[in-house]
Amino acid sequence: MEYLLSSQAASGFENLRETGSTNRDLLERALAVEEFHVLATDFQTAGRGRLDRRWEAEPGSSVMASILLRPKFADAGGIGWLSLLGALAITKAIASFGVSPKVKWPNDVLIEGKKVSGILAEASADLSTVVLGFGINVSQSQLELPVETATSLYLQTGKQINRDELLAKVIQNIISLYGNLAASEGNAEAAGLRQALLECSATVGQQVSVEFPDNSKAVGLAKDIDSGGRLVIQTSSETLSVSAGDVLHLRSS
Repeated sequence: MEYLLSSQAASGFENLRETGSTNRDLLERALAVEEFHVLATDFQTAGRGRLDRRWEAEPGSSVMASILLRPKFADAGGIGWLSLLGALAITKAIASFGVSPKVKWPNDVLIEGKKVSGILAEASADLSTVVLGFGINVSQSQLELPVETATSLYLQTGKQINRDELLAKVIQNIISLYGNLAASEGNAEAAGLRQALLECSATVGQQVSVEFPDNSKAVGLAKDIDSGGRLVIQTSSETLSVSAGDVLHLRSS
């Protein structure tokens, strides 16, 4: 499809019919493109989410894209907010179509508790470049989704959403939120980013189970998102600030 609106919103725009991973492609060509360059595709053969989980959707059924950022924050903690910033940008874009999305820490967007979008931030070794990749389920039926806990904008609205219009809104939101964060030198509190995330968080206030990269686990109440973008959890014995982990929302008994 033609991405006329999206190409106007970005500093540069490419759309590939098929590729392995938009994140990988954009990182490889980072030196040759400007900040806010966007690479989109109709189909990814090697798309990944967090923890190297595969992300694959039928051609043309989703928005799949990556945007290039060059953060120069005095507060280095600002980089840790970029996945959440992407999730907030997508939440705002989706809300314009009449639904009420929430952000699941650290990088998912939910509608009525079901995942509609995922975000993956990947950085160059020196942190001078960050590629923010995202996928949004747009037109899938329930049978076309990989798990029952996923949903699409079609299922939630009953309408076929224009992918170009959606992607353009996401790009505009990312650039605006990122501009605020950059103007605040990476301070998410001063940029209003932390408060905005707290207001649309699906995780804060929930009982959660967190599995850490070393396979250890913790269970407790998600109380806050701190100034570094970490999830604050109160267990029965301690308060934890979680920077990386797989979060499961626990059902109330």
